[in-house]
Amino acid sequence: MNVFKVIFYRQVFSCCLVVLAGCVEKVDHSSPIEVLRNYIEISFNAKNLEDKHKMEQLLTGDAKQRLFAWSDEQFTHAFIETKRSLAHLNVLENRKMSDQEVAVTYELTFEEGEGEKRAKISQRKLCVVVQESAAWKIKEVRNIRESIEYLKELSLSLPMSPSK
Repeated sequence: MNVFKVIFYRQVFSCCLVVLAGCVEKVDHSSPIEVLRNYIEISFNAKNLEDKHKMEQLLTGDAKQRLFAWSDEQFTHAFIETKRSLAHLNVLENRKMSDQEVAVTYELTFEEGEGEKRAKISQRKLCVVVQESAAWKIKEVRNIRESIEYLKELSLSLPMSPSK
C-alpha cells in the first residue's frame, strides 16, 4: 500500500472518530437523577442475576437491604420473567434537601403483562437520593399514586331478566 493511501485512511478514520465522539451522549453518573435513571434502566432490562448486583450498587440503607433480602428466585420472577416495557420516565421535581440529600419526584409509565392481562401502569414516586463517598445512591422510594389501565376492554355479561 502506498504512503498516500495510508495517510488518506488515517485522516478518514480520525474524522470518523471525531464525528462519532460528538454523537455519543455523555452521561453524568454522579448526579441523583442519573442514578435514578440508571436504576430504572437496569431494572427494566434485567437479564440475569448480575443485574441484581448492579442495582444493589446504586442503593443504600433500607432500599439496599430490601433488595439484598430477596432470594434469587424472587428477583428472577420480579425483574427477569415479568414482561414489562418502560414507556416513559418524567422527572417532575428535583429538590435539594441538603448538600448530601436530594428528593426527586418522578412519574414512571410502563406496560406489564401479556395478552388479555396487558396493562399500562402509571406511578408517581418520591425518591430520596443521598451522597455517600462522593457517589449518589438511592436511599428510599415511596409510592405517591398509581393508576392501572387494562389495554384490553373488559366486558361484563349481565343476566337477562325475565320479560313480563
